[in-house]
Amino acid sequence: MIQLHQVSFAYQDLSVLERASFRLERGEFGFLVGDSGAGKTTLLKLLYRELAPTEGSLSVLGQSLADLTSSTLPFFRRKIGVVFQDWKLVETKTVEQNLAIPQKLIGTKHRILRENVNNLLHQMGLVHHKDALPTKISSNEKQRLAIARAIINSPLLLLADQPTETLDPELTLEMLSLFDALNFQGATVLVATSDPELPEKFIRAKNASPKRVFKLKDGCITT
Repeated sequence: MIQLHQVSFAYQDLSVLERASFRLERGEFGFLVGDSGAGKTTLLKLLYRELAPTEGSLSVLGQSLADLTSSTLPFFRRKIGVVFQDWKLVETKTVEQNLAIPQKLIGTKHRILRENVNNLLHQMGLVHHKDALPTKISSNEKQRLAIARAIINSPLLLLADQPTETLDPELTLEMLSLFDALNFQGATVLVATSDPELPEKFIRAKNASPKRVFKLKDGCITT
């Protein structure tokens, strides 16, 4: 599902990844743990092909990312849900409209789109803000909206960059439980976090099944 082999990446003279390798199988749930600035966001950008490695090979969803073209990239990304660290909400559209965007991109019928949007608005506690612009809701609510938008299409792969950073402990466990449910339905999940205790906290609190943990430090990945 996800395979990195000897992947390196640098921003000009700043090396971020150095011959990093790891493999996450289809249907697995993994945590990518590393300090702030360790390269977690960069690694996720490589996985959804916003960036390309300076060397090494990546394969995601059975697709070699080096083979993607400008015409095939959008179709590849439709299979992936991404929770961005900076949310990437469309500030000129309401909460409800932001949540509908992924459904419109895949051509979901209007009736089903409305049902899916309404269900997630209620599940995320955002229904009372459905007509508000993102600039008018809190950071906590923006995070919940970003998570809802990432999972609404039931992606084959979910990549989440610090998805619980602005959430309190109770809501953190609730959101991770949503990811776990998505994983139970067959999705592969990779959550990046700077909290090294988060995987164990979640497993212990929710009696969840064991998760893979990948540690990113000094440009390398260990398990």
